[in-house]
Parts: sequence; C-alpha cells; structure tokens
Amino acid sequence: MKEFIPHIIKTLNAQKINYNILVVEQEAGKPFNRGKLLNAGFDYTRGTFDYYCFHDIDMLPVEADYSFCSCPTHLATRVEQFNWKLPGDNYFGGVVLFDKKSFKKIDGYSNEYWGWGVEDDDVYARCVCLGIPTSRKNCSFKSLPHERKIIKEEYERNLDTLKSFHNAFGEGIKEGLDTLEYTVLETKKYDTYTKILVSI
Repeated sequence: MKEFIPHIIKTLNAQKINYNILVVEQEAGKPFNRGKLLNAGFDYTRGTFDYYCFHDIDMLPVEADYSFCSCPTHLATRVEQFNWKLPGDNYFGGVVLFDKKSFKKIDGYSNEYWGWGVEDDDVYARCVCLGIPTSRKNCSFKSLPHERKIIKEEYERNLDTLKSFHNAFGEGIKEGLDTLEYTVLETKKYDTYTKILVSI
C-alpha cells in the first residue's frame, strides 16, 4: 500500500486521468477470492464510472496507459515476475481495464474461485463466450516482492471449476455480479483513496 498508492497516483496524474481509488481488503479466515473482491469493488461503487481498472496491488506501473478503452483491455503484458513477457497466450490477469457495459454483460468475475489463480482465465472465457472483443496494450509493471502462497489442491480445484463452467457457458452465464454476497465491515476514507474491509 505504501508503495502502490503514491506510485499509481503519480502515474494517473501524469496522464491527466480523473480517477477514484478503492482498495478492497478481505477479512481474514477464508482462502483469498480475488474475483469476489473485484466484484465487491464494482458493486460498492454501484457501477457509477465509465470504466474500471482492476489492479493487483503488487504491480507498479513502469510504462502503462490507463486511458479509456471501449472493450476489456489487458495491461499487464510485460511484468517483472514473468521475466517481462506474457506467462501464457490467454493471460488476462494482473491489471485489466473494463468498460462498464462489458463488465455488466459478462456478469463480472466468478465468485467461485478460492485460493490463487484461474479467475482471470474465467473472465477471459466469459468475454469469448459472449463475443465481446478484448485487446491488449503493451505495458510494463515492476513486481513488488512478497510471499506468494499457492496451495496446489486449491489451484487444481479451481481448474476443475473452470472446466465445468466452460461446459455450461453455452447455456448462459448464471453466476457473478448477480449472485454476489458480501458485507462491508469497515470503511476508511483517506485523502487520496478509500479502503473497505469486506466479509465474503
């Protein structure tokens, strides 16, 4: 937080972008659920903005364009922890811009991925399934060092969940923003950003 907030503010100000920063923190006690936290952030703002940037806090922009895009756009294309290249052709995580209309159309992220990984694969698959075009910008991000705890059993379970969702996507997407449940436990407003603690 101490590194990310001033860094992102400096970057956005330099690009003359009007912004609001919302940090969503998960209450301790359950495995991490990135997709559900991103949905909670969108829902908390009641979808009032033209577009959203869903941003991992451990990625600092080195060279990145945060300007408006009319379709879901991946920014984390060159990341230090991935040796400055994409870890996979369909990688759509880390930092993503979403126009409001597209995000609502795909019903946001899935709420069903607990632990590290796969929620970004799912959101990309939702776009493909509904025929929503996606794009990439050539951007670079420094990786802040921290423990990355990946539990193999959780990751494999998430892969199985993704496979089952793929099989059901032809019948329509029935899970995401519409099924989101969370509780805001605490709200702190600072000069440059707002932080909420949520129970999911």
